[in-house]
Amino acid sequence: MDILPENKLGFGIDQAPINKIKQREALENAYDNFVQPYVNQLIEVNAQFLPIPVAFPGFCCASGWLLLTMLYCVWMRSPRKN
Repeated sequence: MDILPENKLGFGIDQAPINKIKQREALENAYDNFVQPYVNQLIEVNAQFLPIPVAFPGFCCASGWLLLTMLYCVWMRSPRKN
């Protein structure tokens, strides 16, 4: 009669979730170790090579468009003479 001891019986059943956890950890570590540094390198912007500061022209452009939009709204809501 081939009867497996209790510690052998539970080994195959309990090992599957542990293997899945280890596989998931390996995939997460692969992303952190290999993919993330490459992505960070691609999206990195070196501020030393920019000829002008970006914040001030962007602020001026956005403020100008906002002012024009507000003036247009005031002009469209004003009463008109027929």
